[in-house]
Amino acid sequence: MSRARVRPMTLAEVWIERLGVEGIPGLGTDLEARFTALFASVTTDIPEAGSAHAAVAYSDLRELAGFLADARLVLLGKENHS
Repeated sequence: MSRARVRPMTLAEVWIERLGVEGIPGLGTDLEARFTALFASVTTDIPEAGSAHAAVAYSDLRELAGFLADARLVLLGKENHS
């Protein structure tokens, strides 16, 4: 019985699936939009703690932090995405 070797997903593939975007351009657009919104939220338009706006900003922060943590692993040669 032969087992087919499964190719690990790339960082881009994992995050495209995770965020539900179309391709690498969509991934870049999504991450850029999240960063831009988060940056505005914490520098110019600081939301009230507990507000819906703060919740969205925190969600963006979590997604960006996850992407950056995975990117760090790629740069260290430890491509283990989940």
